[in-house]
Amino acid sequence: MLACVVSSKNNNCSLKYLTIAMTCALAACGGGGGDSGTTSNTNNNGSGNPSTPNIGNQAPNNVSFKSVTPTQTTVALSWNTATDDTTASNQLDYELHLIEGNTTFEPSAATQKFTAKNVTSTTLTGLKAQTSYVAKLVVKDAQGLATISALVPFTTQAVTNNGGGNPTPTNTAPQNVAFNTVKATNYQTIAATWKTATDDTTASSVLVYELYLNEGTTDFTPSAAQLKFFGNATQTTLTGLKAQTDYALKLVVKDKEGLATPSTVFVVKTPALVLTTLSNLNDTGITKCANNTTWFNDCSQANLLSFAGLNQDADVGRDYLIASTQISKTGAGVASFDFSKISTAGQTVASNATAWACVQDNVTGLMWEAKTTDGGTHEATKTYAWYSTNYLTNGSDIGESKSGQNTDTLIKQVNTQKLCGYQDWRLPNKAELDSIINYGTFSPAIDAQYFANTQNGYYWTADSVANGTTSAWAINFRDGSESASYKGSMYYARLVRTVSP
Repeated sequence: MLACVVSSKNNNCSLKYLTIAMTCALAACGGGGGDSGTTSNTNNNGSGNPSTPNIGNQAPNNVSFKSVTPTQTTVALSWNTATDDTTASNQLDYELHLIEGNTTFEPSAATQKFTAKNVTSTTLTGLKAQTSYVAKLVVKDAQGLATISALVPFTTQAVTNNGGGNPTPTNTAPQNVAFNTVKATNYQTIAATWKTATDDTTASSVLVYELYLNEGTTDFTPSAAQLKFFGNATQTTLTGLKAQTDYALKLVVKDKEGLATPSTVFVVKTPALVLTTLSNLNDTGITKCANNTTWFNDCSQANLLSFAGLNQDADVGRDYLIASTQISKTGAGVASFDFSKISTAGQTVASNATAWACVQDNVTGLMWEAKTTDGGTHEATKTYAWYSTNYLTNGSDIGESKSGQNTDTLIKQVNTQKLCGYQDWRLPNKAELDSIINYGTFSPAIDAQYFANTQNGYYWTADSVANGTTSAWAINFRDGSESASYKGSMYYARLVRTVSP
């Protein structure tokens, strides 16, 4: 079975995944017609003749289905193990896309039904009986190059009757569907665990768990917009929630026949966000007050002269409390910032150490990637395009692969490296990246003793722009300014992980 290659790097037959229709009928794609899936992996040397392909610049090969077995409400699909010139087979990402009907289609977030690494089979549930569907397989390597299989049509089986007009049952729905624990761990996070469900025909290891979240205290009918987790795990943590808000959670378990059992609704309330002197929020770093013309280290002078009875930034908050010795630090840093240097082995080292790999923020509970000037993975001057294939968080726009020079590649490299002993590194959200801005200085606007080699330019956040999903938020560490920027822009990136909630 042949496949159509989607590559952002090849000169010949170069298509952009998710943005350009995948017809492969164009003359530029080397012939072929319709949805036959003709493959092209070669570059041209400028004369019209294929030249030797660039090593490390090839999309995955052997992308094709092995079997498609539908029932009334399910389809079991298997596919060949793909290969790639630079990425090991067990590190390739497989995406399965499905739509109802008999026509070709473009794989997109709306058509994606399954994604996993190093998995060559799955069963999709919840289909309609006696209905036509078409499926496509997308395989992506570590550089973001993708190959799309030829389209595979199938039709689900018709419902059979037992003579009395009732469908013949195939099995019963899953049992033992219930939560174990649901707890708001902080003002914006809920941790949930649930029981291992059972089924008369489907092994527990392949049952699918779907967790839905709805704001409020009443029972609800789950919808796609409320889906927060799906998979075979029996626990997850939901983040980015509102403070002091009621949430209703419902668990749905599905077997291979598509039969589903919902749990009873579980209601939990997030706590209020209380800003105290010991809050896990950093202050601004501004320690001086001013009148109309002059900065004063002693705020009483400025307030006496011009702003009597008014509080300035430096009069309140953690910066003031540190300056007045009302609270102390675990580590060190300018103003009220409290940082510790972390070695490659994950150990705290002295504040004057000349070698460190990570920075622990003792106020926010975040650990940050330290940047280097050695030209390696953590090189401070490297720039990246914004790229994420997680359709639950990318705003329905994956961004730009840029031939592997993107934020997703950086994340994978750092986690493979186990920076400071950890594999949960990620791109920070906007609030997290804001937390290390020191507005008391600029060029760069950060504590340079700990965040050495910080560039005077924009750094990516993980947050897509709500009203323009082709853009994501970035922060300029020259002065702390923010920008909604096109995801294909080449900006700096600094990764983060959560040490404590």
